[in-house]
Amino acid sequence: MLELFLTFFKIGMFTFGGGYAMIPLIEREMIYGKKWIDKDELLEIITISQMTPGPIAINAATFIGKKRAGILGSIAATLGVIAPSLLVITVISAFFSKSFLNPTMQKIFIGLRAGIAALILSSVIKLSKNTLIDYFSYVVFIVSLIGLVFFNVSPVTLILFFGVGCILFFTVRGEK
Repeated sequence: MLELFLTFFKIGMFTFGGGYAMIPLIEREMIYGKKWIDKDELLEIITISQMTPGPIAINAATFIGKKRAGILGSIAATLGVIAPSLLVITVISAFFSKSFLNPTMQKIFIGLRAGIAALILSSVIKLSKNTLIDYFSYVVFIVSLIGLVFFNVSPVTLILFFGVGCILFFTVRGEK
């Protein structure tokens, strides 16, 4: 339990930018470091995390913790990943809330946002290597991207549409 807590505490502590920015560190720790999951399992966890309420990092911690050590493992991993954010935001709100108006702090945040965008793009590139495997997956990806970027389609709508669409597509093709 302690190892789960500390591993996810480290992920939560050293990753800024939200769940998508955490994916590279989750991948490094879970697949290559601890070897608790493989790439396919990470893709499944990310997919399930997108379909369930809550932040991706918390959902991933919960799933991996449950796999490793049952319910108590999911609690330990989840607490580990949220504890750093709770501590950091408490300190920030107590001591630094007025400094956000400082021009130097605003410049720092411009750089942080750019770095976080790179982390998210890195996650997209790594995930696409194992996800975009055939013509059909490329079509789903491109249609989803166009829907999200140009038509502001809800992610929930896309998930439901392609979930049902894939069931129909593979049923018609005779695949289970």
